[in-house]
Amino acid sequence: MKFYESYDEEGRLFRDKAHIVEYLVTIRYFDHLFKPGSRILDACAGAGRYSFYLANKGYIVTACDLVEHNVNIIKSNSKANKLDDILVCNALDLSRFDENIYDIVLCMGALYHVNSDDLKEKVISESVRVCKSGGIVVFSYLSANKSEYVKPIPPREIKNIFFSSEPCEIEDMAIKFGLEKMHHISMRSSSHFEDNINELSDDDFKKYMEHRYLTCEDEGAAGDVALWIGKKS
Repeated sequence: MKFYESYDEEGRLFRDKAHIVEYLVTIRYFDHLFKPGSRILDACAGAGRYSFYLANKGYIVTACDLVEHNVNIIKSNSKANKLDDILVCNALDLSRFDENIYDIVLCMGALYHVNSDDLKEKVISESVRVCKSGGIVVFSYLSANKSEYVKPIPPREIKNIFFSSEPCEIEDMAIKFGLEKMHHISMRSSSHFEDNINELSDDDFKKYMEHRYLTCEDEGAAGDVALWIGKKS
C-alpha cells in the first residue's frame, strides 16, 4: 500500500518510449480479440489506464484494485462515469462477483505481488471462476524468461513486493484451471534496452514497434513483462 501511495501508477505506461511499448502491444491485442459490447472485469486496474481505454471503446467495464489510493484516482477521473463500477477488491478473493458473469477478465498486476504457487493458483482460479464459458482471461506477470540476449530477472523477491515467474509456470497453471492458450506475449522490452529505445527518433520508434508486433510472441522473446491470454473452455 505504501509503495503505490507514493508511486506514479497513472503515469507509468506513458513515462517514456520504453514504457509505452507495453501499452501499445497490449491494446493491439485487446482491439483484435475483444468483441463489441463485452462485459469486462479489470480486476487489477491500477489507475485505470486500460479501464478507460476499453470504456471509451464502448465496453462495459468494472474497474477494481486492491489499493484504495489507485481506486480514488480512478474515481476522480473526469471520465469515471463511463465505467460501470469502481471498487476496491482483492484478486485473491473475487467472491463479491458471481460465477460466469464476465465476457473478459483482466488480471494485470496481482501475479506481480504473490510469491507462492498456492497464491498464484488462487489468483488464476478466481479470475477463471467469474469469467463466462468461452470468455477471455488475461494475466500479466513479471517474466523470469531466459534469453541468450539479456540477463533474466531471477525468480525471487524484487524490492520486497515484486516477484517474477517462469513463463511455463504461468501457462501450466492457467491450463490447469481450464484455460486454452490463445497468446503468450512479451509486452515490454527488457529494462536492459530502455536507454536504447528512449534514444530512438519517432520514425525509428515506429519501425521498432512494427518489429515488436511481429516478434512479441516468439519463444524466448526478451522482455520483463509478459501477457498470457486464454479462453475459458
